[in-house]
Amino acid sequence: MKLLPIAAAAAMLGAGALPAQDLPQWMLQLVQIKRKAKAEFVRLPNFACVETINRFHRMPRSEEFKPMDTVRLEVAFVDGKELFAPIGGSSFHEIDLSDLVRGGGAMGTGAFSAMARNLFVNDNGRVTGWGEDRILERPALRYDFVIPEMFAGYRMQSRGMQATVGLEGTFWADAETLELLRVVERAVDIPPGLDILDSTTTVTYARMRIAASDVLLPRWAEMVITNTNGWRGRNEIEFTGCREYVADSVIRFDTVDPPPTPKKK
Repeated sequence: MKLLPIAAAAAMLGAGALPAQDLPQWMLQLVQIKRKAKAEFVRLPNFACVETINRFHRMPRSEEFKPMDTVRLEVAFVDGKELFAPIGGSSFHEIDLSDLVRGGGAMGTGAFSAMARNLFVNDNGRVTGWGEDRILERPALRYDFVIPEMFAGYRMQSRGMQATVGLEGTFWADAETLELLRVVERAVDIPPGLDILDSTTTVTYARMRIAASDVLLPRWAEMVITNTNGWRGRNEIEFTGCREYVADSVIRFDTVDPPPTPKKK
């Protein structure tokens, strides 16, 4: 794999902008990858999938991950929001997953839609390096990036505390089609009070059929969190049964049900 810092390329370009035909090939490809990914995620219809989370943990001084449990729920992307519901639930909610899942362990949100939208729709990432690579048994283009804390919108919560942190990571695209293949994000500058040493999320994308559309969606994800005491949690996440979401029930956005009307005596 070759890797070139973006700063080196910027030095080659100099202070003035060059015509498109004079730009380095990797830079032209980057523009096309970002444009193509943005078009994919902007045109997504409202849809829902079954999310299956296999949770594992590894105790300090242990070398083996042991199964904790398997969590199944429904996740929906509706009007730009990521919503959740228990399997068979009557409505989706914009809530913390800990409200649906009990028993401790690592939980996280954002793999379904937020990661890609932050990078390619909102364009909040700054590319810092590029290279040629090979993943998923195909030649790929690799781009490293950083997202400052003020733009990342990545909130971590532990031990009753929460903080917004910055991100760094890598995304890969097919070298021939320039279609997004995978995104990896790592939290940076985590406050010591959270007792979290590292948090890394990997999302792999694939095409799925939603109604009459062939769309690019997360197919598989992994989240690994390491605490300062050496405990490590790993979630393996799979998205299946994706279909167009048609609201036949109320969708709630962090609302509180009104109190019942008193019966007349």
